[in-house]
Amino acid sequence: MNKKINTCRLIIGFCLLSFGLSSCSEWLDVKPKSEIKEDELFKTEQGFKDAMTGVYVLMTEAQLYGREMTFGLVEAIGQQYEMDQATNDYYDATQFRYEVEKVTAKVDGIWSSAYKVVANINNILENLETNGGCVTPPVYAQLKAECLGLRAFIHFDLLRLFGWGNLKERPDMLNRLCIPYAFQYTKEIVPQVTVGTALEYMEKDLTEAEKLISHDVATSRFTFNYYALLATRMRIAMWKGDYSVARKYAENLLNYETDFAWVSRNALETSYPENRDLTFSSEYLFGLSIEQYKDITDSNLEFKLVENQDNPQMFFHTAEIAAQLFEVEENIGSGDYRYKWLYAQGGDRFAFLKLKQYEKSIYGNRVPLMKKAEIYYTLAECLNESGNESERQAGVGYLNTVRSKRNIPQALDVNISKDELREEIQKEWRKEMLLEGQMFYYYKRRGISSIPRCNITMTDQTYVLPLPQAELEFGGRENNK
Repeated sequence: MNKKINTCRLIIGFCLLSFGLSSCSEWLDVKPKSEIKEDELFKTEQGFKDAMTGVYVLMTEAQLYGREMTFGLVEAIGQQYEMDQATNDYYDATQFRYEVEKVTAKVDGIWSSAYKVVANINNILENLETNGGCVTPPVYAQLKAECLGLRAFIHFDLLRLFGWGNLKERPDMLNRLCIPYAFQYTKEIVPQVTVGTALEYMEKDLTEAEKLISHDVATSRFTFNYYALLATRMRIAMWKGDYSVARKYAENLLNYETDFAWVSRNALETSYPENRDLTFSSEYLFGLSIEQYKDITDSNLEFKLVENQDNPQMFFHTAEIAAQLFEVEENIGSGDYRYKWLYAQGGDRFAFLKLKQYEKSIYGNRVPLMKKAEIYYTLAECLNESGNESERQAGVGYLNTVRSKRNIPQALDVNISKDELREEIQKEWRKEMLLEGQMFYYYKRRGISSIPRCNITMTDQTYVLPLPQAELEFGGRENNK
């Protein structure tokens, strides 16, 4: 596998066009420097498979889901961490100072790297049409479905960052120009589309993908599979505020839930740290496998990078914050797996262990992008927001299921009010999604103006990340600010 990934890095680095920013905001042509040329790559079925593997490798880079789109920038602006204000490179991000160079570089890196992935996806799709005769029909269908699904998935995350939330209460935002939606492999500037049009294009890609992808889901959890497709459609429906559609996809996912079993106590309570399933990977709907992930995670998640010297870039919780988050003093969360197993205490600092990398770990080099608990949280919210009293009680039941699976013995009263259930849902999201980069999207989707541990009132100025300056100056983009 490592040999294949290294080969794909050569292919992608030297042979494929990449979406990136230049002085004239063009999609850059990376000149071939390897003997492996594109016309050779797409002559065999294995070449197509290698190119697809290469797309996943690109997604694992630190500018995307390796860091910034999971435990890095998106989690920092979601106010999930404490950090040293004087030394940490992410502190300005927590204050939404998007104009500061360190923050701007991270935002621009997300944009250019994401469109680079999209460019590679579109290149595979176009070659499937022109050179796909060498690919057997089942592999052709699977590759095309993965490409279409990932194209929607990537564009959706870009929309969640650079577009507007709270669409249910603000349908006028659907008419605002937002991101480019790239259907072709081209160096030409791709025009912006409105929020509504981007969402329609995502649905079009996912609808076509669903016709092709295996519904038996015998595929890897580390590729875009049928679970990921349904979960992406569920997320999109939630973003639009369409609770009935989101509920449909969530309930459909539950038909398969025996295929993604809840993490077991035995997978956590082993004496050997390297054998602990700290990311709850048995529950993955979709995740990524990241080669040498330790090289990325250590910089922000280790107590010390140099002996006898504290890590100035460390993300952490204080003991007080950890206890508050998991409601320890209320006798609710002291046994919660997420509190008991996913922290390491050093003085008053609690380091995060979810993405801790151990040598020879059987669960190492993994990052979750979608997990089982989100299905239950979605159903709880849908039933609470659009249902009657009996449905709200069913929503409490879904939330209680997750709490029980996380070893919280106290069940919530099924008769709690709508507002109380909203509060409990948000609490569970905050506990579950640490280091996964989802809380910022949750707050933005719901239009929450005051988010936990933040003294800044949240508006579109804080929720909407700025487009790269080069896109405004040379690409003719409409400003989203």
